[in-house]
Amino acid sequence: MGWDKVLGQSIIKENLQRTILEGRYPNAYLFFGNEGVGKFATALEFVKTASCLTPRRNDNSIEACETCKNCISINKSTYPNLEFIFSLPASKAQTKAESVFSGLTDEQLDEINRKLIEKINSPYVRFQIAGASQIRIAQIRELRKNLALSNALPMRRFVIIINAEEMRSEAQNAFLKTLEEPRDDVTFILLSVQRNLLLPTIVSRCIPIYFPPIEINLIKDKLISDFMLSEEESNLIARFANGSFTNALDLINSNIIASRDKFVNILRIGLKKEVPFKVLSEEINSLVDNIDKKQSQHLLMLLEQWIRDAIVVSKSSDERYVINYDDIETLRRFAKNFASKPLYKAIQEIENANYMVLSNVAISSVFLDLVIKLRQIILES
Repeated sequence: MGWDKVLGQSIIKENLQRTILEGRYPNAYLFFGNEGVGKFATALEFVKTASCLTPRRNDNSIEACETCKNCISINKSTYPNLEFIFSLPASKAQTKAESVFSGLTDEQLDEINRKLIEKINSPYVRFQIAGASQIRIAQIRELRKNLALSNALPMRRFVIIINAEEMRSEAQNAFLKTLEEPRDDVTFILLSVQRNLLLPTIVSRCIPIYFPPIEINLIKDKLISDFMLSEEESNLIARFANGSFTNALDLINSNIIASRDKFVNILRIGLKKEVPFKVLSEEINSLVDNIDKKQSQHLLMLLEQWIRDAIVVSKSSDERYVINYDDIETLRRFAKNFASKPLYKAIQEIENANYMVLSNVAISSVFLDLVIKLRQIILES
Protein backbone atom coordinates (compact mmCIF):
# COMPACT_ATOMS: atom_id res chain seq x y z
CA MET A 1 0.00 0.00 0.00
CA GLY A 2 2.55 2.61 1.10
CA TRP A 3 1.82 6.09 -0.22
CA ASP A 4 -1.39 4.80 -1.82
CA LYS A 5 -2.94 5.09 1.66
CA VAL A 6 -2.86 8.87 1.15
CA LEU A 7 -5.76 9.98 -1.04
CA GLY A 8 -4.62 12.41 -3.70
CA GLN A 9 -1.94 14.96 -2.72
CA SER A 10 0.35 13.62 -5.46
CA ILE A 11 2.66 16.65 -5.61
CA ILE A 12 3.15 16.63 -1.84
CA LYS A 13 3.92 12.91 -1.85
CA GLU A 14 6.43 13.31 -4.67
CA ASN A 15 8.23 16.16 -2.90
CA LEU A 16 8.44 14.30 0.41
CA GLN A 17 9.78 11.17 -1.29
CA ARG A 18 12.42 13.31 -2.96
CA THR A 19 13.42 14.62 0.48
CA ILE A 20 13.88 11.06 1.75
CA LEU A 21 15.83 9.97 -1.34
CA GLU A 22 18.16 12.95 -1.00
CA GLY A 23 18.43 12.58 2.77
CA ARG A 24 18.05 16.31 3.35
CA TYR A 25 15.53 16.57 6.16
CA PRO A 26 14.31 19.92 7.51
CA ASN A 27 14.02 20.72 11.19
CA ALA A 28 10.24 21.21 11.03
CA TYR A 29 7.26 20.95 8.71
CA LEU A 30 3.85 22.54 9.10
CA PHE A 31 1.15 20.50 7.37
CA PHE A 32 -2.00 22.64 7.28
CA GLY A 33 -5.44 22.31 5.76
CA ASN A 34 -8.91 21.13 6.66
CA GLU A 35 -9.47 18.06 8.78
CA GLY A 36 -9.50 14.80 6.87
CA VAL A 37 -7.46 15.85 3.83
CA GLY A 38 -4.49 13.58 4.56
CA LYS A 39 -2.14 15.51 6.82
CA PHE A 40 -1.79 12.72 9.40
CA ALA A 41 -1.72 9.98 6.75
CA THR A 42 1.08 11.78 4.91
CA ALA A 43 3.09 12.52 8.05
CA LEU A 44 2.89 8.89 9.13
CA GLU A 45 3.89 7.55 5.71
CA PHE A 46 6.77 10.02 5.57
CA VAL A 47 8.07 8.84 8.95
CA LYS A 48 7.58 5.18 8.11
CA THR A 49 9.34 5.48 4.76
CA ALA A 50 12.24 7.44 6.27
CA SER A 51 12.56 4.86 9.08
CA CYS A 52 12.11 1.69 7.01
CA LEU A 53 15.05 -0.73 7.07
CA THR A 54 14.32 -2.22 3.63
CA PRO A 55 12.44 0.42 1.62
CA ARG A 56 11.38 -0.16 -1.97
CA ARG A 57 12.92 2.49 -4.18
CA ASN A 58 13.62 3.55 -7.74
CA ASP A 59 14.96 6.72 -9.30
CA ASN A 60 12.01 8.92 -8.36
CA SER A 61 10.11 7.17 -5.58
CA ILE A 62 10.57 5.34 -2.31
CA GLU A 63 8.09 3.60 -0.04
CA ALA A 64 8.13 1.58 3.16
CA CYS A 65 8.25 -2.20 3.02
CA GLU A 66 5.61 -2.59 5.79
CA THR A 67 7.31 -5.78 7.01
CA CYS A 68 10.56 -4.72 8.73
CA LYS A 69 10.67 -4.32 12.51
CA ASN A 70 10.56 -0.52 12.25
CA CYS A 71 7.44 -0.51 10.04
CA ILE A 72 5.73 -3.01 12.31
CA SER A 73 6.57 -1.06 15.48
CA ILE A 74 5.30 2.19 13.92
CA ASN A 75 1.99 0.47 13.15
CA LYS A 76 1.82 -0.65 16.79
CA SER A 77 2.78 2.78 18.17
CA THR A 78 5.90 1.33 19.79
CA TYR A 79 8.60 2.80 17.56
CA PRO A 80 11.02 4.57 19.94
CA ASN A 81 12.12 7.21 17.42
CA LEU A 82 8.60 8.52 16.84
CA GLU A 83 6.72 10.55 19.43
CA PHE A 84 3.17 11.87 19.18
CA ILE A 85 2.02 15.03 20.94
CA PHE A 86 -1.71 15.75 21.20
CA SER A 87 -4.26 17.19 23.60
CA LEU A 88 -4.71 15.23 26.83
CA PRO A 89 -7.54 15.25 29.37
CA ALA A 90 -7.10 17.13 32.62
CA SER A 91 -5.29 14.97 35.18
CA LYS A 92 -4.10 14.95 38.74
CA ALA A 93 -1.15 17.21 39.44
CA GLN A 94 2.23 15.59 38.86
CA THR A 95 5.63 16.35 40.23
CA LYS A 96 8.20 17.60 37.74
CA ALA A 97 9.79 14.17 37.75
CA GLU A 98 6.58 12.40 36.75
CA SER A 99 5.32 11.80 33.22
CA VAL A 100 2.34 13.80 31.98
CA PHE A 101 0.54 10.46 31.66
CA SER A 102 1.04 9.54 35.31
CA GLY A 103 -1.98 11.56 36.48
CA LEU A 104 -4.38 9.89 34.06
CA THR A 105 -6.65 7.01 35.00
CA ASP A 106 -6.24 3.50 33.59
CA GLU A 107 -9.42 4.05 31.56
CA GLN A 108 -8.02 7.25 30.05
CA LEU A 109 -4.72 5.59 29.21
CA ASP A 110 -6.53 2.67 27.58
CA GLU A 111 -8.61 5.07 25.49
CA ILE A 112 -5.55 7.04 24.39
CA ASN A 113 -3.64 3.90 23.41
CA ARG A 114 -6.62 2.39 21.58
CA LYS A 115 -7.48 5.54 19.62
CA LEU A 116 -3.87 6.27 18.71
CA ILE A 117 -3.39 2.79 17.27
CA GLU A 118 -6.72 3.12 15.45
CA LYS A 119 -5.57 6.45 13.99
CA ILE A 120 -2.25 4.97 12.89
CA ASN A 121 -3.92 2.09 11.10
CA SER A 122 -6.90 4.10 9.80
CA PRO A 123 -5.40 7.59 9.42
CA TYR A 124 -8.61 9.29 8.27
CA VAL A 125 -10.71 8.38 11.33
CA ARG A 126 -11.50 11.28 13.61
CA PHE A 127 -9.05 11.44 16.55
CA GLN A 128 -10.80 12.62 19.69
CA ILE A 129 -9.89 11.87 23.30
CA ALA A 130 -12.69 12.41 25.82
CA GLY A 131 -12.14 15.57 27.84
CA ALA A 132 -9.06 16.61 25.85
CA SER A 133 -8.85 20.11 24.39
CA GLN A 134 -5.36 21.46 25.09
CA ILE A 135 -1.71 20.60 24.66
CA ARG A 136 -0.18 21.76 27.92
CA ILE A 137 3.21 23.19 28.73
CA ALA A 138 4.03 20.10 30.81
CA GLN A 139 3.88 18.00 27.64
CA ILE A 140 6.32 20.30 25.85
CA ARG A 141 8.66 20.33 28.82
CA GLU A 142 8.62 16.54 28.87
CA LEU A 143 9.25 16.48 25.13
CA ARG A 144 12.28 18.74 25.59
CA LYS A 145 13.66 16.40 28.26
CA ASN A 146 13.16 13.39 26.03
CA LEU A 147 14.86 15.08 23.08
CA ALA A 148 17.86 15.87 25.26
CA LEU A 149 18.49 12.13 25.54
CA SER A 150 20.27 10.07 22.92
CA ASN A 151 18.09 8.49 20.25
CA ALA A 152 16.91 4.99 21.10
CA LEU A 153 17.85 3.87 17.59
CA PRO A 154 20.68 5.16 15.37
CA MET A 155 18.21 6.73 12.93
CA ARG A 156 16.38 9.98 12.54
CA ARG A 157 13.89 10.94 15.21
CA PHE A 158 10.41 12.34 14.48
CA VAL A 159 7.80 14.20 16.49
CA ILE A 160 4.25 14.51 15.12
CA ILE A 161 2.11 17.16 16.83
CA ILE A 162 -1.59 16.54 16.15
CA ASN A 163 -3.72 19.71 16.05
CA ALA A 164 -0.73 21.86 16.94
CA GLU A 165 -2.97 24.91 17.33
CA GLU A 166 -4.29 23.30 20.53
CA MET A 167 -1.04 24.18 22.29
CA ARG A 168 -1.77 26.79 24.95
CA SER A 169 0.17 30.05 24.63
CA GLU A 170 2.75 29.05 27.24
CA ALA A 171 3.13 25.68 25.55
CA GLN A 172 3.73 27.39 22.20
CA ASN A 173 6.37 29.64 23.73
CA ALA A 174 8.09 26.62 25.26
CA PHE A 175 7.94 24.77 21.94
CA LEU A 176 9.38 27.80 20.16
CA LYS A 177 12.53 27.42 22.27
CA THR A 178 12.81 23.84 21.01
CA LEU A 179 12.59 25.03 17.41
CA GLU A 180 15.19 27.70 18.08
CA GLU A 181 17.65 25.07 19.29
CA PRO A 182 17.30 22.45 16.54
CA ARG A 183 18.98 19.07 16.53
CA ASP A 184 20.30 17.78 13.24
CA ASP A 185 18.70 14.36 13.72
CA VAL A 186 15.15 15.43 14.69
CA THR A 187 12.26 16.50 12.46
CA PHE A 188 9.03 17.97 13.84
CA ILE A 189 5.81 17.66 11.85
CA LEU A 190 3.08 20.01 13.03
CA LEU A 191 -0.44 19.22 11.84
CA SER A 192 -2.89 22.11 11.93
CA VAL A 193 -6.43 22.93 10.90
CA GLN A 194 -6.10 26.56 12.05
CA ARG A 195 -2.62 27.76 11.23
CA ASN A 196 -3.53 31.31 12.26
CA LEU A 197 -3.72 30.18 15.91
CA LEU A 198 -0.02 29.32 15.94
CA LEU A 199 2.59 31.90 16.86
CA PRO A 200 4.00 33.55 13.70
CA THR A 201 7.48 32.78 15.04
CA ILE A 202 6.64 29.07 15.09
CA VAL A 203 5.19 29.16 11.58
CA SER A 204 8.25 31.01 10.27
CA ARG A 205 10.54 28.22 11.49
CA CYS A 206 8.60 25.49 9.68
CA ILE A 207 8.39 24.53 6.03
CA PRO A 208 4.67 25.08 5.33
CA ILE A 209 2.81 22.56 3.17
CA TYR A 210 -0.84 23.24 2.34
CA PHE A 211 -3.09 20.22 1.90
CA PRO A 212 -6.00 21.06 -0.43
CA PRO A 213 -9.39 19.31 -0.26
CA ILE A 214 -9.50 15.81 -1.74
CA GLU A 215 -11.15 15.49 -5.14
CA ILE A 216 -14.74 14.26 -5.08
CA ASN A 217 -14.05 11.37 -7.45
CA LEU A 218 -11.24 10.05 -5.25
CA ILE A 219 -13.52 10.03 -2.21
CA LYS A 220 -16.33 8.42 -4.17
CA ASP A 221 -14.12 5.66 -5.60
CA LYS A 222 -12.66 4.93 -2.15
CA LEU A 223 -16.14 4.60 -0.64
CA ILE A 224 -17.18 2.19 -3.38
CA SER A 225 -14.02 0.06 -3.25
CA ASP A 226 -13.52 -0.09 0.52
CA PHE A 227 -17.06 0.15 1.89
CA MET A 228 -19.11 -1.39 -0.92
CA LEU A 229 -21.44 1.59 -1.10
CA SER A 230 -23.62 2.16 -4.13
CA GLU A 231 -22.61 4.63 -6.81
CA GLU A 232 -25.51 6.90 -5.83
CA GLU A 233 -24.78 6.97 -2.10
CA SER A 234 -21.02 7.25 -2.59
CA ASN A 235 -21.46 10.19 -4.93
CA LEU A 236 -23.76 11.98 -2.48
CA ILE A 237 -21.48 11.39 0.52
CA ALA A 238 -18.44 12.49 -1.48
CA ARG A 239 -20.17 15.75 -2.38
CA PHE A 240 -21.24 16.41 1.21
CA ALA A 241 -17.77 15.61 2.56
CA ASN A 242 -16.35 18.91 1.29
CA GLY A 243 -13.04 17.36 0.33
CA SER A 244 -12.56 15.59 3.67
CA PHE A 245 -12.43 11.81 3.84
CA THR A 246 -12.90 12.07 7.60
CA ASN A 247 -16.25 13.75 6.97
CA ALA A 248 -17.07 11.02 4.48
CA LEU A 249 -16.38 8.34 7.09
CA ASP A 250 -18.68 10.12 9.54
CA LEU A 251 -21.46 10.05 6.96
CA ILE A 252 -21.16 6.40 5.95
CA ASN A 253 -23.38 5.07 8.72
CA SER A 254 -25.80 7.99 8.73
CA ASN A 255 -28.01 6.55 5.96
CA ILE A 256 -27.65 9.89 4.30
CA ILE A 257 -30.25 9.56 1.54
CA ALA A 258 -33.01 8.22 3.79
CA SER A 259 -32.26 10.85 6.46
CA ARG A 260 -32.35 13.67 3.94
CA ASP A 261 -35.59 12.45 2.39
CA LYS A 262 -37.21 12.17 5.80
CA PHE A 263 -36.16 15.69 6.78
CA VAL A 264 -37.36 17.13 3.45
CA ASN A 265 -40.68 15.36 3.97
CA ILE A 266 -40.95 16.97 7.41
CA LEU A 267 -40.37 20.34 5.75
CA ARG A 268 -43.14 19.51 3.25
CA ILE A 269 -45.52 18.73 6.12
CA GLY A 270 -44.57 22.00 7.80
CA LEU A 271 -45.41 23.93 4.61
CA LYS A 272 -48.98 22.70 4.35
CA LYS A 273 -51.69 25.36 4.63
CA GLU A 274 -53.05 23.75 7.77
CA VAL A 275 -50.15 22.36 9.77
CA PRO A 276 -50.93 19.00 11.42
CA PHE A 277 -48.80 19.74 14.49
CA LYS A 278 -49.38 16.31 16.01
CA VAL A 279 -48.14 14.58 12.86
CA LEU A 280 -45.26 17.05 12.53
CA SER A 281 -44.16 16.46 16.12
CA GLU A 282 -44.36 12.68 15.69
CA GLU A 283 -42.29 12.80 12.49
CA ILE A 284 -39.63 14.95 14.16
CA ASN A 285 -39.49 12.68 17.22
CA SER A 286 -39.07 9.70 14.90
CA LEU A 287 -36.27 11.47 13.01
CA VAL A 288 -34.26 12.46 16.08
CA ASP A 289 -34.92 9.36 18.17
CA ASN A 290 -31.67 8.06 19.68
CA ILE A 291 -29.36 10.48 17.87
CA ASP A 292 -26.59 12.54 19.45
CA LYS A 293 -25.32 16.06 18.80
CA LYS A 294 -23.01 15.02 15.99
CA GLN A 295 -25.75 13.12 14.17
CA SER A 296 -28.20 15.98 14.60
CA GLN A 297 -25.59 18.34 13.13
CA HIS A 298 -25.34 16.02 10.12
CA LEU A 299 -29.13 16.20 9.69
CA LEU A 300 -29.05 19.99 9.80
CA MET A 301 -26.21 20.00 7.30
CA LEU A 302 -28.27 17.81 4.96
CA LEU A 303 -31.23 20.18 5.11
CA GLU A 304 -29.03 23.27 4.72
CA GLN A 305 -27.37 21.86 1.62
CA TRP A 306 -30.76 20.88 0.19
CA ILE A 307 -31.97 24.48 0.61
CA ARG A 308 -28.73 25.76 -0.94
CA ASP A 309 -29.32 23.46 -3.91
CA ALA A 310 -32.85 24.83 -4.23
CA ILE A 311 -31.38 28.33 -4.43
CA VAL A 312 -28.93 27.21 -7.14
CA VAL A 313 -31.75 25.60 -9.14
CA SER A 314 -33.92 28.71 -8.79
CA LYS A 315 -31.21 31.08 -10.03
CA SER A 316 -29.50 29.11 -12.78
CA SER A 317 -30.14 26.46 -15.38
CA ASP A 318 -26.62 25.13 -14.75
CA GLU A 319 -27.17 22.29 -12.28
CA ARG A 320 -23.60 20.94 -12.26
CA TYR A 321 -23.02 22.29 -8.75
CA VAL A 322 -26.15 20.75 -7.23
CA ILE A 323 -25.09 18.26 -4.55
CA ASN A 324 -28.47 16.57 -4.13
CA TYR A 325 -28.71 15.84 -7.84
CA ASP A 326 -30.45 12.53 -7.23
CA ASP A 327 -33.39 14.59 -5.87
CA ILE A 328 -33.33 17.14 -8.67
CA GLU A 329 -37.02 16.88 -9.59
CA THR A 330 -38.12 17.64 -6.04
CA LEU A 331 -35.68 20.57 -5.95
CA ARG A 332 -37.06 21.92 -9.22
CA ARG A 333 -40.65 21.81 -7.91
CA PHE A 334 -39.62 23.49 -4.67
CA ALA A 335 -37.64 26.17 -6.51
CA LYS A 336 -40.55 26.83 -8.86
CA ASN A 337 -42.96 27.37 -5.98
CA PHE A 338 -40.70 29.33 -3.63
CA ALA A 339 -37.96 30.96 -5.71
CA SER A 340 -39.23 34.43 -4.82
CA LYS A 341 -38.94 33.76 -1.08
CA PRO A 342 -35.89 34.83 1.01
CA LEU A 343 -34.43 31.35 1.23
CA TYR A 344 -31.13 32.74 2.51
CA LYS A 345 -32.99 33.43 5.75
CA ALA A 346 -33.84 29.73 5.93
CA ILE A 347 -30.13 28.94 5.86
CA GLN A 348 -29.55 31.41 8.69
CA GLU A 349 -32.22 29.69 10.77
CA ILE A 350 -30.65 26.28 10.14
CA GLU A 351 -27.30 27.63 11.31
CA ASN A 352 -29.00 29.06 14.41
CA ALA A 353 -30.52 25.64 15.06
CA ASN A 354 -27.07 24.11 14.88
CA TYR A 355 -25.91 26.57 17.54
CA MET A 356 -28.86 25.63 19.75
CA VAL A 357 -27.96 21.94 19.45
CA LEU A 358 -24.40 22.74 20.52
CA SER A 359 -25.86 24.69 23.46
CA ASN A 360 -27.56 21.49 24.68
CA VAL A 361 -31.14 22.49 23.87
CA ALA A 362 -33.32 19.40 23.37
CA ILE A 363 -32.87 18.26 19.78
CA SER A 364 -36.58 17.57 19.16
CA SER A 365 -37.46 21.08 20.38
CA VAL A 366 -34.79 22.65 18.18
CA PHE A 367 -36.01 20.81 15.09
CA LEU A 368 -39.70 21.60 15.71
CA ASP A 369 -38.91 25.27 16.26
CA LEU A 370 -36.78 25.27 13.11
CA VAL A 371 -39.56 23.86 10.90
CA ILE A 372 -42.02 26.45 12.25
CA LYS A 373 -39.56 29.28 11.50
CA LEU A 374 -38.90 27.91 8.01
CA ARG A 375 -42.65 27.90 7.45
CA GLN A 376 -42.83 31.57 8.42
CA ILE A 377 -39.97 32.46 6.07
CA ILE A 378 -41.24 30.49 3.09
CA LEU A 379 -45.00 31.00 3.36
CA GLU A 380 -45.51 34.23 5.24
CA SER A 381 -42.71 36.51 4.00
